[in-house]
Amino acid sequence: MSSVITYPRVPTGVTVQYFFWLHPEWWSVALCWVAWAVMLLHSWQYAGHGVHHRMSFAQELIYWMWMAAAMMLPFAIDAVRLTAARSLWERRHRAMAGFLTGFFAPWLLLGIAAAGLRELSWTHSYVAPALGFLAAALWQRTSIHRRAFNACYRTQPLAPLGWQADRDCVRFGGTIGAACVRSCWPLMLACAFTGHSLIAMMGGMAVGAAERWPYRPRTRAMLAATLALASYYAVLAV
Repeated sequence: MSSVITYPRVPTGVTVQYFFWLHPEWWSVALCWVAWAVMLLHSWQYAGHGVHHRMSFAQELIYWMWMAAAMMLPFAIDAVRLTAARSLWERRHRAMAGFLTGFFAPWLLLGIAAAGLRELSWTHSYVAPALGFLAAALWQRTSIHRRAFNACYRTQPLAPLGWQADRDCVRFGGTIGAACVRSCWPLMLACAFTGHSLIAMMGGMAVGAAERWPYRPRTRAMLAATLALASYYAVLAV
């Protein structure tokens, strides 16, 4: 004799609701996709002459921030999720917004410098990204880079309530963002010097993934990918 046990079917709306409850960082992931869409349209618009294209200081800064969101935010999603997990239920999204505010603040400061450099004529040649990627390859071999990379995974306690909680979330994001800037600044500047080329951005993402996601960082793959980008733009410069 056999018995059949049936379970009530969970409505689709409830399943979706549980998904958003379990993954409060969903809108941060959505922001990454929006940033990639913006940069993809930008790359298509200026395909073939992005290095030589000149934009205003404000436009350069805006696209820099979109590039930072597309390339760097995916590597900080775990920290965003951790911020939500360590915050009270009713203020999880506020905590994540505070984290992202702090995270992007150091990138904004570097973006101001990058936008200022793009006002100079020498950054609109293929020599600039070639030298930038070469500098990034050399930077990856330094102890400063290794310490900065390790700092990208630091954690710190968060206050549960009040302005102290907001302060801690912003400070936590700023700590992670500053570490990421110290770790990746030559690579990001080189990508900016390409005119935010899709090839350069995808190559930079591959370098970051090789460094962060495996159990052991693939240092040879990182070096090879960065040198390949430097060689590509060096050939274009010649």
